[in-house]
Amino acid sequence: MVPLVILLLLAGLLTQFSSPVTLVQGQSLSSRPDLLALYSLRGSLGLRARDWPRGSDPCSNWTGINCQSGRVVGLDISGLRRTRLGRQKPRFAVDGLQNLTRLASFNASGFLLPGSIPDWFGSRLPPGFLFLDLRGSGVVGQIPNSLGNLSSLTLLDLSVNQLTGTVPVSLGNLRMLNSLNLSHNMLSGSVPDAFWSLSNLKLLDLSGNNLTGKLPNSSPSTGSSGSIVNLSNNSYYGGIPASFAAFFSNLSSADLSSNYFDGDITILNDNKNVSVSINCLRNRTDQRSPSECVMFYSARGLPYDGPTALSPAAAPAQQSPDPTKKNNRKLKYILIGAIGGGVLLFLLAALVTVLCCMICGARRTEQQQTQPRQSPTSQEPSSGAHITSGRGIVTSGRAHPSATVVPKINYAAVGDSFAYDQLLHATSDFSDENLIKQGHSGDLYQGQLQDGTRVVVKRIGAQVERRDAYIAAEMELFAKGAHQRLVPFLGHCLDGQDDRFLVYRFLPNGDLATVLHRKLHKEEEGEEEVQSIDWIKRLKIATGVAEALCYLHNECNPPIVHRDLQASSILLDDKFEVRLGSLSENCIQEPENHQNVLTRLIKFSSASTDPGTSRSQPITCAYDVYCLGLVLLELVTGQPAAATSDWLDRILPCINIYEKDLITKIVDPSLIVDEDLLEEVWAMAVVAKSCLNPKPTKRPPTRHILKALENPLKVVRDDPNSGSGRLRATSSRGSWNATLWGSWRRSSSDVGMTAATSREEVRRSETVWSGSGGSNGGERSFSHRRTSKEIVPEPSGLREVVFED
Repeated sequence: MVPLVILLLLAGLLTQFSSPVTLVQGQSLSSRPDLLALYSLRGSLGLRARDWPRGSDPCSNWTGINCQSGRVVGLDISGLRRTRLGRQKPRFAVDGLQNLTRLASFNASGFLLPGSIPDWFGSRLPPGFLFLDLRGSGVVGQIPNSLGNLSSLTLLDLSVNQLTGTVPVSLGNLRMLNSLNLSHNMLSGSVPDAFWSLSNLKLLDLSGNNLTGKLPNSSPSTGSSGSIVNLSNNSYYGGIPASFAAFFSNLSSADLSSNYFDGDITILNDNKNVSVSINCLRNRTDQRSPSECVMFYSARGLPYDGPTALSPAAAPAQQSPDPTKKNNRKLKYILIGAIGGGVLLFLLAALVTVLCCMICGARRTEQQQTQPRQSPTSQEPSSGAHITSGRGIVTSGRAHPSATVVPKINYAAVGDSFAYDQLLHATSDFSDENLIKQGHSGDLYQGQLQDGTRVVVKRIGAQVERRDAYIAAEMELFAKGAHQRLVPFLGHCLDGQDDRFLVYRFLPNGDLATVLHRKLHKEEEGEEEVQSIDWIKRLKIATGVAEALCYLHNECNPPIVHRDLQASSILLDDKFEVRLGSLSENCIQEPENHQNVLTRLIKFSSASTDPGTSRSQPITCAYDVYCLGLVLLELVTGQPAAATSDWLDRILPCINIYEKDLITKIVDPSLIVDEDLLEEVWAMAVVAKSCLNPKPTKRPPTRHILKALENPLKVVRDDPNSGSGRLRATSSRGSWNATLWGSWRRSSSDVGMTAATSREEVRRSETVWSGSGGSNGGERSFSHRRTSKEIVPEPSGLREVVFED
């Protein structure tokens, strides 16, 4: 038996060494310094033993290692994964590369390397180093000037990162370069003129940055007829010199769109390989508005040579009047006037009818007000147990709009009654040291009761507008019973004082805004930096908020709208469990059929510019869903949420269900995530954008959002071609007419860079990379596979779909 095993081993070795691949990857590593360098990288990057097993030959058995003559010449970690320990704190730690003296290529595309590019890259990498690919690796900081010392470099791809600063002039020294991709970063300033004299350059992609400046007057010598140049989505200005116009016309593809070039370049008008749309060129119809162009040039004090009014190309052709048609035009005007007059009379008649209905309805409402609406659970309180005003019982913030009288609440049955002296002692006479924050519905103080219980006391002064309504809104909600996702309510003090007090249990971690952004506050105060919360806690918080809204929207009857959901209203206990606070604005959801005809007509004609915060629309749960979308984006980006078009315009274009790479541009830099966790971040961003749909009826219900957050990977690994019975078709306009994922796919058309454009740029970059060697054959590590069969596909056609509950 033993000789047989020995023979089989010998046969295997002979087969291995006789394989034609052994000339590159099948041979044994003969350099001890190379071996030590690889083990150093294995430890600093935290790579798994499955990919780089100990005790085996790296050239033969380690994934992504390319050897020649017993030395390491290529290193491709783009498809590798870190160990669990390595995923906890990934960093740009590749010092072992400087000991690989024969290294010619390093591909880390999609492999997370948070940090800046070491300055020694340009001085300690081997003289024969050819390929450097760090696409989508989470790299930050500036491009080091030393990269210009890599005189043999032929490919440099630093795209889809968070690089800042200017493009180093030294990169113009890379005369052997045939592919340079710096797209989708945050680079600023001008591009070195030397770029246009790199004669070997076949791909120059600088799109999606903040670059500016004018094209030089010198004649470019970059590339040849098969080259690709992409300068789109920047802020280039000035005229396009004739030498560059001729140069761009001879390229395989040139994209100059979404800049501010002015002047008149007729040579490019009929060239399908050159895109100059969304600029400030004359005699074209696909340009920016003249006012936008004038504003851009005026703000920078630049001379402007673009259109200032409707250009001749866009103006309709003028025709000489035809005398024979004069009578026909008169007849046409008469018919138009008659029709318009008839429509106007019809509208006036309809308006009179509606006003009559309103008057009748108001009289019926006055009659109904004489009989207060009683709650089946309300009890007659004792004297002083309910809130009144000079006009009787105050309407609660949660009152149904058709009822102006709120049931009396038995406050004695809601929490404990505290004496004023108790609260005064607990908060040290409401001292400034115990003040947490001042809010529109009252000031919050921290304190401690005599039994040691830490509390938060809301002091609602007499000067607070709608004070009684705020108190009634919270008391009515807490009267329904305690819920694990609402702030723990302990009691109240409502008698004998000018101020009113509500008492809650103290939550040690405060609110989400403080926890999430405390790193920024510490840095501003010059104190020691405090790391923000990790992704696991952020996902837990997002799920907890969704659960809280599910209680309000689905378990409460009628549904309750929170109306004040933001990071500061999300409270966290010692285990980062969510307890929703700021409940004084909550109200019952307003049914769609409550408003009269005239009100709906007025609101329809005065649409709000902010689809999420419009107070002209009925108060529905979709308002909370919009606010939840902002909170989810805040968890992803680490930036304070702002429901403004400027903030959303910067964030939303980077959320694309077909391009995971784009999400790295907006992810909180303090987050440390591996590829699996990055998919969860991606999924939360997709859910957030679905919540921000401009049409409230197209936003997903909170119960569906909760399902998505509990299984985030299913959102982005959905197979659109698989079958499932979880969806059903419907033609009802009143229902939520899209799945969470279908709603996102429709809204993704608003993203500035379309999925097709993104995939084309990736394809171009990979075409150049495919000849560079490496075990992955040029494939990128950000996989977009849809492996889950549990999630439903997006149905084809134009039918509307909803979830089966």
